[in-house]
Amino acid sequence: MKRPVIEVATNSKLALLISIIMLFWMGCSDDPQQNRTNGDVAEQTAEKAVDEQNQTLQVMVSDNKESLRKYYEIPHIKEFYDWQEMHYTPPPALSYPEDLSVLSYGELRLLRNEMFARNGYLFQDGFLRGYFNRFKWYMPIFDVDSFRVVLTPAEAALVNQLRQEEEKRKKNALMDVNGLKLYNAALVVNEKQFTAIPREIENDLRQQNFSIVTANRALPFYIYDENAYQYIPHYITTDLYLFILHKYFSRFLEKLDEETLSPTLQDLLGMLSEKTDVVRQTGADLQLLSALEWARTYLAIARQAAGDTLATVPERYQAVFEREIASIAAARGTPVFIENPFVNYEELTPRGHYSKSARLQHYFKAFKWISQNGIDLNDDAQLRGMLVLAYVIKNDPAILRRYQRYVETVEKLAGQEDNPSLRDLIAALEDQSITETLLDENLRSVRGKLQNLNKERIKRVFGASFQTKERDIQRIYFLSSTYSISGEIFSRLVQIDAQNSKRSFPRGLDLPAVFGNRTAQDILTGQYQEGTGWPEYLPRLTALQQQFANFSEWDHNYGFKGLQTALAASAEAENYPDFMKTTTYNRRELSTALASWTHLKHDLLLYQEKPFAAEMGQGGGPGPPQPCSYVEPNLIFWDTALELIDWLEKLAPETYFADELARITSLGRLLRKVAQKELAAQEVTAEEYRQLHYVGGTIEYILLGLLETDHLPARERSMALIADVYVYNNTHLNVAVGHADDIYVVVPIAGEYHI
Repeated sequence: MKRPVIEVATNSKLALLISIIMLFWMGCSDDPQQNRTNGDVAEQTAEKAVDEQNQTLQVMVSDNKESLRKYYEIPHIKEFYDWQEMHYTPPPALSYPEDLSVLSYGELRLLRNEMFARNGYLFQDGFLRGYFNRFKWYMPIFDVDSFRVVLTPAEAALVNQLRQEEEKRKKNALMDVNGLKLYNAALVVNEKQFTAIPREIENDLRQQNFSIVTANRALPFYIYDENAYQYIPHYITTDLYLFILHKYFSRFLEKLDEETLSPTLQDLLGMLSEKTDVVRQTGADLQLLSALEWARTYLAIARQAAGDTLATVPERYQAVFEREIASIAAARGTPVFIENPFVNYEELTPRGHYSKSARLQHYFKAFKWISQNGIDLNDDAQLRGMLVLAYVIKNDPAILRRYQRYVETVEKLAGQEDNPSLRDLIAALEDQSITETLLDENLRSVRGKLQNLNKERIKRVFGASFQTKERDIQRIYFLSSTYSISGEIFSRLVQIDAQNSKRSFPRGLDLPAVFGNRTAQDILTGQYQEGTGWPEYLPRLTALQQQFANFSEWDHNYGFKGLQTALAASAEAENYPDFMKTTTYNRRELSTALASWTHLKHDLLLYQEKPFAAEMGQGGGPGPPQPCSYVEPNLIFWDTALELIDWLEKLAPETYFADELARITSLGRLLRKVAQKELAAQEVTAEEYRQLHYVGGTIEYILLGLLETDHLPARERSMALIADVYVYNNTHLNVAVGHADDIYVVVPIAGEYHI
């Protein structure tokens, strides 16, 4: 049984462990008798029956089996079976119970199809062919257009009798379970594809049509390869597609960070340093010189963090500079240049793809340092120093363009800036000289404009009884962290008050609950009893639900668009199969949604603002069978995922990994098309089934393309990842994705139920 969300607190971390689920199953119908077009086979000398592979099967009834023997004398048939050291001999006598009612539905179907197997029929169904291949007498005829199955009258009569018993059973194709119409698991036809099905799984299949089994698979696509080899049809889940979508964006962002954003930030800092040196030579005003020295020191620290060791600072800042860069290098301590006891330099530790190269590590530290160290708007020295930088950028078109392009790119990826920033300072400046810009009256004017911005949506949360000056300080950043929906939700669903705190940490479930996920809210209020210890929780949750009920800005940035796709993994619709409406399956979808959101936060951990609260304290012969698969029919998800891909194509046309994105698009369209056919009870073509059969290999091929290698590097051999999304008193809430589990699902394929 799939476990619901698990949350584990430790001394240093609060981990939200979400098992992402990956999944498997089935075996399609290739049933010659099932597809008869008319009449009783025992009463006809010949008939044509079209099976689901659109092949023609000819059957005649006769006591003379000589025609079957002659097929084995055809040159290519004889050559093949001689090579196999197999020679035709009549099969042993058929053994079966007189009372057919004692047989299971799957056994009835196997017995009926054995009549055709004994008479040389080549099954296109992988399960049936594999099952009869176990018997030495099974020697199917292949590549003979005139082949016909010859049944004796007794065999034909038994076929008809078996069919009648099957039809009788199929009158109970659906079972009423807790008000839902579930598939009757007793009618599954391919149980014998599995060596043994534990009783717990059998019970799950009866009660909810699916069962999730712990498998601890490091990557989600290998099980699809295993199933394909055994011709066990796939249950292709949203999890698998989300895995490769997130891998694409992660690699795209890594390339963008390393080859574009990192050098752009370094160039911007370098150009500003050169320009401030030029400004310094234009006058000897003491106020200006002091502001320039502060600005030069700020830039030198940022450049040092970015990997530029040649930056120098004024003598009066040398000691502070050395202490600051030592703390940055060690990723420990708190700032000394722009003092703020609530900034913890452990946050500067590179993680995710930012740990892969020296350039990315430096870029991570530089951006984190810049986005954490905001100046105090009421500190004259700090404000004058930042105004120097704003003035230089505003009055140099080349630097301004580079700055704007950088900020716009970050915002398109991760969302709008969530704090007042250098961009707001630039907008607040009048067309004045640098000396006039730094006058006291101008500082008062700038302060007034920025204090009225009310830009911050992810509010810092301080304990009600916690006394700190930081509560009243408004900070301005060279580059601000960006807004995320989850960040705002988390900041509004905590209550901090020292030992009297009612809810020190949010839960990942808060996010889908705000967007109307009933399962998430039921777990929060039922299992976790949220609202009992803090009565204000439910009113706040309701207010957030109303706020986001008609949210329409999904296309603004990848952070929003990725969240929309993640939430769609748990979407519901009336025309979905009833097993998808069970509480347990809803929990499985919820885990998928939370795992996808975890990937999203992991990718954007550098740029998005983390909610903050504080107070004290992973050969020649018969052709291959016709494979079959079943796509998880969450049509809302497939539509939303394709919208995300369309958005990504517009984000960066003709850029990194365009071929891989095209393959992801093609696969997504196929999965969406098949899911739509399943819901409409339309036929899936042989070519569509063939492409689905190789979905595991397709995902692996795309992944290798994204990694630009022909083998998986060690760090890519596990899908597990972790991201920190909230901090309270230096204790972090981490969200994580573990390894993949397996899922068995009862689904309808070609008129029969399969696992």
